[in-house]
Amino acid sequence: MEGSHRRQRRETDQDRVPPGQEGPEEHLVKGDRRWGWLRRFAVVVGALLVAAGLLLIADVNGSSIRVLGNQKFAVPPKTSGCSGVAALASGAFRVPITVSSVGSEVEASVNVCVAGQGPFPFVIDTGASSSAIDLSLAQRLHLPKLGSPLRYAGIGCTGITQLEELTTWSMAGLALAGQPIAAQTIPGWGGEGEPVGLLGADVLSRFGALRFDFAAQTMTVPGIQAPAPNGPSLVTGPLASPIPSDLVSGPPSSISGLRVAESLNYAVATTFVHFRGADQDEVFELDTGASRSVVGASVTRTLGLTKTTSLGEMQTSCSRITVPLVQSGPWSVNNGQLAPLMLRSTDLGQLRPPGINGLLGLDELSRFEYAIIDFKGATLALGPRRQ
Repeated sequence: MEGSHRRQRRETDQDRVPPGQEGPEEHLVKGDRRWGWLRRFAVVVGALLVAAGLLLIADVNGSSIRVLGNQKFAVPPKTSGCSGVAALASGAFRVPITVSSVGSEVEASVNVCVAGQGPFPFVIDTGASSSAIDLSLAQRLHLPKLGSPLRYAGIGCTGITQLEELTTWSMAGLALAGQPIAAQTIPGWGGEGEPVGLLGADVLSRFGALRFDFAAQTMTVPGIQAPAPNGPSLVTGPLASPIPSDLVSGPPSSISGLRVAESLNYAVATTFVHFRGADQDEVFELDTGASRSVVGASVTRTLGLTKTTSLGEMQTSCSRITVPLVQSGPWSVNNGQLAPLMLRSTDLGQLRPPGINGLLGLDELSRFEYAIIDFKGATLALGPRRQ
């Protein structure tokens, strides 16, 4: 079986979280327990809301180099208002979303309303450990501020972010629990037809699990949100507990374990990805906010992934950068074959916690009929490959 000889990165005693102690991602919330997480989030929110499109063609050393730049994805229609969610007999909720493709890249977004105002398009982004809102919208909504503004450093840039309080808000009519949210200015946000926020893993993980049906353009959750966790936890799956039955319809084509780190204001889910010929698996974050999957530059060098003649733009929390595109070649998650793709290749050191070497984005996940992300059971289930 392909990849059966490889070495996985094994859990060590340092990976386990004894009661009352920090997990490996707890540096996100060190210091002030209410606001310290935001300092790291200001960089992590570079959730790579990246679009594809031919921007220009240049000649570099005699080679034709294509630069793929940002274009707009479709967002949910304003005519839907602050409604659209369907309550199922089982107690689950089916939320209408917009799944938009530009070239080979894919983005998913949903209408969000705040205190009855809206709707406002938010990107559905499991790769953002914490949620965010455009600063200009937060100012229009007069959201209460929590603490003082914080300055952060991104890739080649600095910015200001302000923690603010959301008390009454909803997702396509499904009520969301009040919580703090980071308000900041991000390139490509806030204009006509552009997103004005993102729903991060801190919000989404509290539903326990999510099911994306890409052709139907829906996201199903098994019930209302659970309360935020009281402290840090780290779970390595797949656990023995089954995926919520409300989300299962027929056997998935593959089931993979996740590693889910959670605390009061953040959540991070990672899995192991294998590239053919590699000696070990690589840790990739499950990132529905990445319209194109990303591989760390160190992995590109180690595995000798084939470079293309294209460059791609990446949008971070305060800048746009241009990075090489490389061919994934044959790759898999838990021996479930993934579609070969062009990946962005960059140093993730300033964008993600240490140890994460790539982002498994929506360009890959949407190639399956459905994807189930079970945070509580630390499981990723992928449906049959779409035709």
